[in-house]
Amino acid sequence: MKRVALVLACAALASAAHAGGDDDTSKQSYRAVLDRVDLEPSSLTGYRLRVYLSALALQGQLLDLTDPKSIKLYLGNSEKKAVYALGTYDGTGADTAIVFMVQTSVDYGDALPQIADSLEHDVIATFNEHTQVAIMPFGETSGPGKFMSPKSWKGKVQLATDNSAGDPALLDTLDRALRLLKKAKTEPEGKPLRKIVVILGDGRDMAGDKDRVTRAGKRADKEGVRIHTIGYSPNDVRRPMLALGELSKRSLGTFRWVRKAGQESWKAAFQQLRDEINKQNVITYFVTASDDVAGKKLHIVTVGRTETMSNELKVPSSPTCGGKDCASGYCAAGKCVQYKGGGGWGVLGWLVVILGILVGIVVVLGVIGFAMKKLEETRVHQPQVPGQKKEKKPKKGEKPAVAPGLLPNGRPIPALLILSGPRTGERHLLFNGYLIGKQPGCNLIIEDGYTSSQHAQIGMDANGICKLYDRGSTNGTYLNGVRITETPLEHGNTIRIGSTEMRFLAE
Repeated sequence: MKRVALVLACAALASAAHAGGDDDTSKQSYRAVLDRVDLEPSSLTGYRLRVYLSALALQGQLLDLTDPKSIKLYLGNSEKKAVYALGTYDGTGADTAIVFMVQTSVDYGDALPQIADSLEHDVIATFNEHTQVAIMPFGETSGPGKFMSPKSWKGKVQLATDNSAGDPALLDTLDRALRLLKKAKTEPEGKPLRKIVVILGDGRDMAGDKDRVTRAGKRADKEGVRIHTIGYSPNDVRRPMLALGELSKRSLGTFRWVRKAGQESWKAAFQQLRDEINKQNVITYFVTASDDVAGKKLHIVTVGRTETMSNELKVPSSPTCGGKDCASGYCAAGKCVQYKGGGGWGVLGWLVVILGILVGIVVVLGVIGFAMKKLEETRVHQPQVPGQKKEKKPKKGEKPAVAPGLLPNGRPIPALLILSGPRTGERHLLFNGYLIGKQPGCNLIIEDGYTSSQHAQIGMDANGICKLYDRGSTNGTYLNGVRITETPLEHGNTIRIGSTEMRFLAE
């Protein structure tokens, strides 16, 4: 019974990372943690408010937040209703740096080959090119760590015991991992970077200082580092795992427990960790300047069967893009694009200029219309000159010119609204033969590791009826979550190609 109580205490420590310091244990079975909030200017929709949210069950499973009613956004104490798109972290192109700390004392000798195999194939191999990974083995001393790309680690994740039998240098190695994360670089420099430490061990530390454990967890949280821990004791000694739970609790990370040695046990734990990292929810709200969100404190509440409340973060006081100020431009594919024309007028100045141009056009058109009316009246009253040809009248049944943005039948031209990825919020008008893929020359270029050169194509007839065709892609084309080969499109359908989701709009 004592062992059961101890394990439950470890799990409670991890779930206590529930934001806001809520001590109500009845709501501890789920947790929601905000990692980051970005405010980006958009060329079409005003601003994009991006919220990076980890929503998990106590055992580490991802929560399903696809129901639009399951997520509520709060600014201060007031709920804010806004249109949003729900995506995942691996589809954003954002940067991540991860340090894996693996205990290599003599009692871990049998487990290390299994850990190395699962760590390489079930976790590191799934990361995209925007992730940098370091591995730090530790026993009584700790090995060096160096950041490399996921591809560079292929076939190189090798872990061997250092034959140390004493308590390992857990906290000393954690200090080195935090220093290494401070040196992690991004391209361009200053781009936001998600920082993670993953600890695999039994929780023992040579210092035996409980207060130092708490301080280390708080330091990590202050530096924006999440500590995810995986506890495993070859000798079935579980009390030290409380230290791992404390590190996760204080840094708003997660704790997992591998109960039995074996490849399947490690595989299950690593796959959960992989999903937590790659499939973190990215909620993009579309707001305007009148919504007044800049500088306010924000939190998320999940409702329904998975009720929980996140921690609180402050919305940036001014719009940024890729970590740099972008108040006088708009954000596209992670880069701040300045409005053409120079002069430093900013968005408001350009709106005034555009409004002035529109007013001028209306006045000019009015003058032209008045002049043409007078000319027509003059021509009506003029006598017909002998031999002069009369103007041809429009043929019977001849269709009037089509209005811009409309099809001949008067319907709007169908479009795609990008819901995830670096191009989130962009709207693309369609036409017959619209090609999607990563090859230059495609009408919509998606550059990720999951999209084929010419992945899919959209056909459209004269009435705007569209069909989606998969062009023999490797990873498939999905409509509303179902893989398709050829299918008609209806308004509101969700299309997924590679790591990008988009919505088909026909109205």
